[in-house]
Amino acid sequence: MRTGIHLSISGGFQKTLQLAEELQCTTLQVFVRNPRSWKAGTFDKEGAIFAKEQSPQKGINPWVVHVSYLINPCSPDKDIYEKSLHALEIEVSRAILLGAEFFVMHPGNHKNTTVPRSIWRLQKTLDYLMNKFPDIVFLLENTAGSGTSLGGSFNELAQAINMFPQENVCLCFDTCHALAGGYDIRSSHGWSTTLKEIDNEMDTKRLKLLHVNDSLAPLGSGIDRHTHLGEGHIGQSGFKAMLEEPLLRNLPMILETPGDPKVEGSRNLNFLKEFAGVKK
Repeated sequence: MRTGIHLSISGGFQKTLQLAEELQCTTLQVFVRNPRSWKAGTFDKEGAIFAKEQSPQKGINPWVVHVSYLINPCSPDKDIYEKSLHALEIEVSRAILLGAEFFVMHPGNHKNTTVPRSIWRLQKTLDYLMNKFPDIVFLLENTAGSGTSLGGSFNELAQAINMFPQENVCLCFDTCHALAGGYDIRSSHGWSTTLKEIDNEMDTKRLKLLHVNDSLAPLGSGIDRHTHLGEGHIGQSGFKAMLEEPLLRNLPMILETPGDPKVEGSRNLNFLKEFAGVKK
């Protein structure tokens, strides 16, 4: 079982790698730029190369890069779409320099256009990225489904994903988003039902990564609010059921829970290991 945390790279990649090692992470997720700004800023290239070289020795695999928040790969606004595409090129280039295996993308917001039209734009974006950067796997992340966000259902995600080869475009499953989006994953039955839907829509072989977060908001709320494992509406029973699924247990798991990684992050990692019966 491979578990890790989303960590900051603000102090440089060597510091990030050191913290990951202290927390006994075996996988890791980062942003490669300020996630709330269009400005790419400077990038620690030497640190990224160092992390790429040292990670195998420290047992950290895979590295995951998460897309920044302003990017909208299905925007109907021409300027926003072009800015998003340019920003994606920068971020994916940095991810490859780091040696990341996965690049996680939010499907985006369709704003004042139709869902089919927004899926077409998303496909266009993915096709461009896949051909320009064939050495990384793009993962679309399910959303809580609020407002005009795309990807609240696995049917919507499948429409974008299924046109691409499995080795290029796959799925990142976020537990908090799934519950808020109406998928009842609080029990073994709920997980089984959800996995069957994924298999029917796109094949569970496309499922490559878990974002493991409890949900502060209730089932079907459409509200994306992460909280600590076992303290939200998924609860201990939901995560125990998740870890009983062999398919899920064997996927890399990234925590995006709030708080200090050394305190709350460590506690959430231990929660996962305890429920999985893994010695700390």
